Amino acid sequence: MPVWYMNHRISILLFQSVVGVLPFGSFLGKRKNYAFRFILGACLGIVLIEMLLGFGILNLEQLRSGITRVAASLLVFFLTIIVCFLAYEENFYTALFVASSGYIAQDIAGTFKTVLKLISGIGEISTTLNGVLILDLLVYGSIYLVLFVMFRPFTRKRESIFHNKEKAIFSAVALVFCIGMARLSQDNYDRNSLAVGAEAVYQILCDFFILLLQFGVMERVELRNGVDTMKELMHQQYDQMKRSKESIELVNEKYHDLKGFLDGYDIELPKDQLRALKKKIEKYEEFVSTGNHILDVVIAEKKEVCSKENIELTTLVNGAELSFMDDVDVYSLFGNAFNNAIHATKKLPEDERFITLTVSSGGGTTTIHIENSFDGKVIMENGMPKSQRDPRYHGFGMRSMERIVKKYDGTIAVKTEDKVFNLDIIML
Repeated sequence: MPVWYMNHRISILLFQSVVGVLPFGSFLGKRKNYAFRFILGACLGIVLIEMLLGFGILNLEQLRSGITRVAASLLVFFLTIIVCFLAYEENFYTALFVASSGYIAQDIAGTFKTVLKLISGIGEISTTLNGVLILDLLVYGSIYLVLFVMFRPFTRKRESIFHNKEKAIFSAVALVFCIGMARLSQDNYDRNSLAVGAEAVYQILCDFFILLLQFGVMERVELRNGVDTMKELMHQQYDQMKRSKESIELVNEKYHDLKGFLDGYDIELPKDQLRALKKKIEKYEEFVSTGNHILDVVIAEKKEVCSKENIELTTLVNGAELSFMDDVDVYSLFGNAFNNAIHATKKLPEDERFITLTVSSGGGTTTIHIENSFDGKVIMENGMPKSQRDPRYHGFGMRSMERIVKKYDGTIAVKTEDKVFNLDIIML
């Protein structure tokens, strides 16, 4: 290896690690003047390393020792974390996670280069400065590109909780273990080419599986927090269902009391005022009685909302066919369906707003059909519309509906046609 390359090996290692962060940090929030901060942070880190070498705090001769090599590697890792924290508008744990991923990417590429150098011809090229720099460019560039493509489905999920402590700590501990074992094993300079190649392949596999485990932890944490959020939503819906049911029952009671009072007593009011009062009270009789008291509550709530939004709501429902469902499931399923329909419909001109609900049964199945007008713009993901209303509960409405339908061995499907959104549910 060229003398200049060896003399600046630690600085080059930092540069490679910082660049290795890019495949994993491309979708993270970036601070103002991101590129300037990123380059400045890397340059300051390199200057610090060169100063430590110049003052003899880091000794090139001692770098042949495994312990010193581990310390130098940890210094590079620490500086990579700082660069990430300076460049990305994220917290410390996110910086720790992406720095770990970047360093492991560098280690994979560097170890792969070690394997290539065992091949006759490539090893000779790496003995010249230009040769080793070209080899670095090709190997590191290719490996980073492959990792970017492989892990893009994970890194692009901005709803993931990137700053989770469990994930970040796992990343750092796994990396320190990787650094220690790999660097200490390199103390033996009597190894033959076969042993060097075998160790390099083993190290690449370890690094790659650590990356998979890192992002696997991220997925598990995301799932766990998704379950927690779903539980919170279900608890909120259950409380809301109880309050709504109590309110409807109270209104029912007051309605019948007042209607009986007006019918049974001769109130000294002008006939036109008495007629108008009775007409307003009798409007309550328009509320639907479906045969399912929970569905009655949902329709009563949403009918009031539709009235305020000037949305024409039509229902043709046999609620008794839903007796096999738990009350909270009925409330959640129809509540979410109505919420989505109302949200989409109210964007249209008043004369185009409508929602239709039908519930029927036949052939041992229960069929639910909801259709509503909408503006024709919908983002689909895995065959389902993707909600953009509430970032905190992103997509949980549809996911809750899918969960409920699956619970009763059913299927759910959506179809759009001529600016009409159709939701169909079939349950056994």
